[in-house]
Amino acid sequence: MRLDALFRPGSIAVVGASEKPTIGRRLIVSLDRLGFAGRVFPINPNYASVLGRECYPGFAELPEAPDVAAFCVGNRLILDAFAAAAERGIRAAVIYDGGFAERGAEGRALQQKIADICREAGIALCGPNCMGILSPAERVSTYLQEIRDPEQLAGTVGIVSQSGGFCLSLLTDVSRFGFSHIVSSGNEPVLTAADFLEYLIDDPNTAAIGCFIETVREPERFAAALDRAAMRDKPVAVLKVGRTERSRRAVLSHTAGEAGDPAAFSDMLRAHRAIEVADRAEFTEVLAACQGKRPAGRRLGVITSSGGVAELMLDIADRDGLQLPPLSVALKADLDRLCGYITGDGNPLDAWGNGTFAANLDHSLKALQQSPDHDAVVFTRDNTAGQPMDQPETALNYLAQFARAAAASDKPHYLLHTRAGAIDPAHVACLRQGGVAIVEGIREGLGAIDKLARWGDWKRNAV
Repeated sequence: MRLDALFRPGSIAVVGASEKPTIGRRLIVSLDRLGFAGRVFPINPNYASVLGRECYPGFAELPEAPDVAAFCVGNRLILDAFAAAAERGIRAAVIYDGGFAERGAEGRALQQKIADICREAGIALCGPNCMGILSPAERVSTYLQEIRDPEQLAGTVGIVSQSGGFCLSLLTDVSRFGFSHIVSSGNEPVLTAADFLEYLIDDPNTAAIGCFIETVREPERFAAALDRAAMRDKPVAVLKVGRTERSRRAVLSHTAGEAGDPAAFSDMLRAHRAIEVADRAEFTEVLAACQGKRPAGRRLGVITSSGGVAELMLDIADRDGLQLPPLSVALKADLDRLCGYITGDGNPLDAWGNGTFAANLDHSLKALQQSPDHDAVVFTRDNTAGQPMDQPETALNYLAQFARAAAASDKPHYLLHTRAGAIDPAHVACLRQGGVAIVEGIREGLGAIDKLARWGDWKRNAV
């Protein structure tokens, strides 16, 4: 495939490699930490070696044509170096620096010259004005930030973002999911979001995809890719910016894109079975919800240990159109007998009852598993790392109960933190063993499960 040179290169040339703390040094350090198995060719006429590797003055001196060239130099030095790289036979390239189409006529002309070279030579270009590509599963990076702990990065979420900083913010927290590929696409004069989305749909390591979009440069291809993602059972969460006049101007100055009509874009996403999200919190929670089994419907059964939290959830569910159907009369009566008095109509289910919570939790989990009126089970338990209350083993025991029930169930089980916060790593490990996805925030977390369930409605309705 054409984009394999970007995502699975056998060799990488680093233009502007240096012993100084620059992008060129960070990139080589990251490749070493990842355990990149291919060849790395530093290029810089001012060095004989960089980080123990022979350094070459230019592309003509390389022993072979690299698959991909990462240009860690300013835009004023790009054109000649890029022409030399094309002549040497590179298959792909990444340009980090800005100062191209987003900066006016001179920048547009320079960007066009680069794009023309790419099309003539068949070069797959990521950027310019981007942060590159990180592929943890392939142990490859042309991403400009230094990787410090590669073992935590790998997972099944693919990201296509026209903002590099948005990618970086996602990489700061890998407690609930990791990544197959992260793409910061920048100005997109050659490869666009549609190209990268198509690649991730075909990628066996990617199970869910998130897109941060400023502008869609190939709307028909993008829409067709969304359809194909749905057919391949890969949810695509899309966060589109440019919904106000000020943000549309910001988009134009950032990546030289036209934001377009927001209402028309939302209509397109609905028509082509994407999951539209409104902000970063919703974006993250939908991807987190994708980590476990998929819900067969929207009807959520929630277990808590607080009547007040149960009441708050009911208010939020009513406002946001979430489905929290009550327990059947028979199931509620059975739980009243086993657990003690159950408040409300039993959903959300305050399982505190007679105070024997460990036993009551098992009874509650069994009831929701048996219930034909509930498609997914949610347990609310805040387990922030380093909390000053209670004993850590108490919470871990409850989560182990929940994880065992999840592993034995045909229904998806979710742990809901009622607010965002750093989760105890031992708790995360316990839940992962049971296939439990972790979502955060009552509105965002429950909403994410509901969005994922509604995404699956089209397939169930088509049967």
